[in-house]
Amino acid sequence: MSVLRSVAAPALAAAALAVALPLPAAFATEAGGTPAQPGKASAVTAQLALDVTLLNTVNVPVDVALNKVESPAQRNGAMLTATVDGVDGGRPVTLVKAEVGTSVTKADDRLATASVKLVNADVHVPGLPLTTLLGLEAMSAEANCPVDGQPTANVTAPARLTVLGRSVTVGLNSPTHVDVPAIGTVDVEFARKTVTSSTAAASALEVKIALNPLNLNVAKVNGTVTVASVSCRKPVPAVAPAAASSPAPSTAASAPASAQNRAVPKGAGEELAYTGSSGSTVLAAGGGTLLVAGGAAVWMTRRRRAAHARHR
Repeated sequence: MSVLRSVAAPALAAAALAVALPLPAAFATEAGGTPAQPGKASAVTAQLALDVTLLNTVNVPVDVALNKVESPAQRNGAMLTATVDGVDGGRPVTLVKAEVGTSVTKADDRLATASVKLVNADVHVPGLPLTTLLGLEAMSAEANCPVDGQPTANVTAPARLTVLGRSVTVGLNSPTHVDVPAIGTVDVEFARKTVTSSTAAASALEVKIALNPLNLNVAKVNGTVTVASVSCRKPVPAVAPAAASSPAPSTAASAPASAQNRAVPKGAGEELAYTGSSGSTVLAAGGGTLLVAGGAAVWMTRRRRAAHARHR
């Protein structure tokens, strides 16, 4: 009996190990998803980008913006004046003055939007203290970029527009050219818009100027004045992880489909569903191991008994 125990014990341990260890499972990998990204929006009530040349040949770049705001977070700007120094003997020069001037932007995971409203505004340039470059009663611009729709841009024409003191009707298809003797030229473009599948932008007025006023120690003024400019970029929606791919082929691929796809009841054997096998497969393997171990033990016992009989 001791011989039987010595042979059967390792066999039983091996059989128990075979029953306890789960079969290797091939899990499908999932491609990682990406989180949602908020949109972007920007707005500026008025912006002057000028190159001012003084009589002493000194160049002074002027970059002034009134109510320039950007998002993702909501922003509001409501300043009514914009000034610049260094072009009039050290004294500040008011370039933009408005009765109402607001810029608003907002952007989140669903919408990016920007808007500008301007009422009773005057725009000046260095060298022309008594002459208004642009005078307008009211105008507005708006851009919207929804996450699930087409971006749009809209501009409202000014109720009244003057250029260097002259009343001007802006054209919709081409810039309006204004030439003032002894002062210079001004080209005004109304409602410049650009819309794509993911962005929108608009400027109510874009004014290109080339002036030579010969006043206030200013010889030349060249540059661009932009009024009521807005832009937006639509949000990017979240991308869910890709669907799980098929399990990798295994050595059991040649087994009948009915055996590989046998359903496994929920419970203790649920984790085996990924392998295409059931809990009975493991139990059958363990039982076979026990039968082999038992046969080997009986054979070894009989052989030792025969050896003892011959030596008596």
